[in-house]
Amino acid sequence: MSLWSKSEKWSFLCHQQRAITTYGENMKRVDLAYLLMIVTGLILFSALSEHAEAKVIEPEESDAVVISGGGGIFYPFQGQTGVNGAIQAMGFTSPHERMGVEFEYRNYQNELLHAKNIDTQAYILRGMGQYFFRSHGFSPYIGLGLNIALNVFDEKEIEKKRDSINVKGDKGFGYGIMGLLGVEAPVGQGIAVFAEGRVSADFLVTRYKNGSGNNKIEVENLSGLTGMIGMRFHF
Repeated sequence: MSLWSKSEKWSFLCHQQRAITTYGENMKRVDLAYLLMIVTGLILFSALSEHAEAKVIEPEESDAVVISGGGGIFYPFQGQTGVNGAIQAMGFTSPHERMGVEFEYRNYQNELLHAKNIDTQAYILRGMGQYFFRSHGFSPYIGLGLNIALNVFDEKEIEKKRDSINVKGDKGFGYGIMGLLGVEAPVGQGIAVFAEGRVSADFLVTRYKNGSGNNKIEVENLSGLTGMIGMRFHF
């Protein structure tokens, strides 16, 4: 004989069904809230990460000028390896593009007027542009520059090695074009380090008098490769 009547059994089953339904609805709400919390956290984390990274160096906010200084090795195609140093002042034309000027100094040995290993110093003024593949943070970039130069060389050494000519002066006007590939990495607020590899086509105009007493003009090749590292300051 059953201890519960039919009505009591039905009431119990209905109560259990409501409890199960309520529990399921509550679990759905908990799951939804938990999922929403995770998604919101991920969105906030992504936004904060992007904001923190952008705060390192973000040209769109306040940076107007970038001052750079660096140095390295210059390897002439027709001479002996020497050193170089450069300073830049660049401005932003867009978040990815910079335009400005650079002054570079080189000290090395080059072949001049068919005399090898002549001490040469180059004072180069260059207008240049850079394109960065990312607007902030770690970024590779490319660049192109056009330059004029004052080149100083040892005329006595040339005449010693080639006694049939008389070099007119120890200075010459130069011109050239330069391409580069580099990477920039932020290391602090408004500060970055960079490394560059460059290839340049540079030429020097020299004047001399040959053994017959005729005045001659010669265009010398001062082209070469440069590897340099340095620091940048965003203002």
